[in-house]
Amino acid sequence: MNRLTAILAVLALCPALARAQEAAAAPQQAPAEQQSPAAQGGQEETPFDGSAIQGKVDSLAEQYAETKTDVASLKKLKFSGYIQGRYAWQESTAADFNTTPESAPAQQGFFIRRGRLKAAYDADWSQFVLQLDATPAGVSAKEAFASIKLPWQGFAIDAGLQLFPFGYEVGVRSSSDLDLLERSAVVRAYLAGEYDLGVALKGVYGPLNFKVGLFNGDGVDAKQAGYDNDQRKDVIGRLGVDLGMLTGGVSGWYGKTVNYVASDDPEYDRYRLGADAQLYLDLLPVGGTALKGEYIWGRTTISDKNGGAGDKLGKTGHGWYGLATQNVGRYHQVAFRYEEFTADNTLPLTGTNVKTAREIQAAVHTFVGEGGKISLAWAHPMNGDRAPGVSSDPKRDQFIVQAQAKF
Repeated sequence: MNRLTAILAVLALCPALARAQEAAAAPQQAPAEQQSPAAQGGQEETPFDGSAIQGKVDSLAEQYAETKTDVASLKKLKFSGYIQGRYAWQESTAADFNTTPESAPAQQGFFIRRGRLKAAYDADWSQFVLQLDATPAGVSAKEAFASIKLPWQGFAIDAGLQLFPFGYEVGVRSSSDLDLLERSAVVRAYLAGEYDLGVALKGVYGPLNFKVGLFNGDGVDAKQAGYDNDQRKDVIGRLGVDLGMLTGGVSGWYGKTVNYVASDDPEYDRYRLGADAQLYLDLLPVGGTALKGEYIWGRTTISDKNGGAGDKLGKTGHGWYGLATQNVGRYHQVAFRYEEFTADNTLPLTGTNVKTAREIQAAVHTFVGEGGKISLAWAHPMNGDRAPGVSSDPKRDQFIVQAQAKF
């Protein structure tokens, strides 16, 4: 009986003894991930370094600020330009090449009419402008001026090589957007070269805009290649208005030039007065219509003759043109122009003199993709007021094919 009692007591105590042994062995059998670093590899754990991470963040923020500043500066610098490749054919030029090659038309056959590259940097209070013209004949500066912005909105002072602030075809219209590929005869005579050295004030006030300045007056086509042939300076300016569908302006030029080639150094007036207007209409369903006209009266034309003093010294002349353009859909445009030019109002109608030159022109433009344009143009010169016996047709018709790429 006592033996049976002892056996039952032992069996009852076995589970308790087993649990006690497991609890005693647990600290020695802990998993590896619960052991201290010293127990795993003998090295202590490195504490988290928040200052190092913050330093890296600050460095990245500084680099981002510098990059943002560089990008903002680059956005102020803009490049633009265009190339005009041409083929031109003119009637009755074979005799010129054969007998007097030096006076034969230079713009014949295949040639580059214009190859322009322009850079403009627009800062807060100033603007840098440089435009180059690169052709097989060489590289020349067309524009090179600094513009200082004034506190009044839209007002600035331009100093350097810049466009004559006169008329529409020179003062407003870019050479890449000419309606008939070339400017009119009166403009080519009185505003030859289109650019000159000087300083000018410009501004915009409501629908009005103006630019007026003091210039050498000889232009870049004079013998001095942009430098004045004398100490006289010319005042040139234009006042324009923009009423939306109607724009226009009046222009003036007052100056003098000296012919130092002559023995007595005579002085001559160099005057111009001009008016221009442009009317934009939406008459036809195929596209917009534009009507444009310009008149210029002047004395003494710009030329490299007489030491750069000009041509037709002291002679008064005048000229005008009227043109119309019609858009045909989104990609085509046709243009027509009639013009007259009298270089010397007092020229006698004797000998072989032609007092008034007239010309009709037509062009078709096709716009290709982004910045591309293909143009076909025809010009028919005519002798207007002329001496008896002089033909009305000088046999100078011209055909031009031009491809232009612009960016």
